[in-house]
Amino acid sequence: MTTKKDGEGQGPQGSYVFKVREDTRRYVQDLLGENDKLRRLVASLESEKGRLLSEKMGLQEKLLALREELDRIYHEQSDLRRQLAEIEAANQQYSHQYLEVELQNNNLANLYVASYQLHSTLDRGEVLAAIQEIVINLIGSEELAIYEMSGDGTALRLVGSFGIDPVAYATVPLGSGIIGRTAASGEIFLPGAGGRGMDLVRAPRETHLTVCVPLKLGEKVSGALAVFRLLPQKSGLEVLDYELFNLLATHAGTALYLTRLHSEKESGVTQTP
Repeated sequence: MTTKKDGEGQGPQGSYVFKVREDTRRYVQDLLGENDKLRRLVASLESEKGRLLSEKMGLQEKLLALREELDRIYHEQSDLRRQLAEIEAANQQYSHQYLEVELQNNNLANLYVASYQLHSTLDRGEVLAAIQEIVINLIGSEELAIYEMSGDGTALRLVGSFGIDPVAYATVPLGSGIIGRTAASGEIFLPGAGGRGMDLVRAPRETHLTVCVPLKLGEKVSGALAVFRLLPQKSGLEVLDYELFNLLATHAGTALYLTRLHSEKESGVTQTP
């Protein structure tokens, strides 16, 4: 007995059913094929998504690392700027200290030269010239008077001068004016120092007196050095000047006394200091 396929011998209606079934089967197969493609595509997309997420995580880690590196570099730059500022401040301080040391060395050299000039000779004229040179070149005045105490100790007599009328300043009674008071008290007269306890009434010839230094032999006053107007380019007294005043107060008086003793010894005449 022969079996008929679906739709065979059934006329037009059977052919239509068969066709619908074939179309349905093909459609289902197509759907299954498309579904399989979609599954493969979804799997591929999932894989790509995972790869992209992995790359994203890697990029985020790199970005975080770069931010940390940037922060580190920023802090290092801040530290370097701070250190540079400290170094610059230290350099300025060292430069200032170096200039101060240079100034001190220069002052010491000037004091040494001045002291050497006073004690390097027993010639009275050379000692007086050395005192004048110190006042002119180091202190900065071309008007000065150098006095020694008279034998009876009642007056000062002029033994050297520069830039003034020697006749007008020939003698100063002890205790008269600032010059006489300086010799009587043994204290240096400085401007703005209140006269260091002295009467500030000036004698007419002391109008332009700037400094008066007692010249001493030990504790005994043996004379005085009067310095009048400073040079125009010098605005005022400096630290070195005060050191020079103290040096002249002791060394100039001693040098003049020694030259006088030497002169008396050479001439055979002795005077009371």
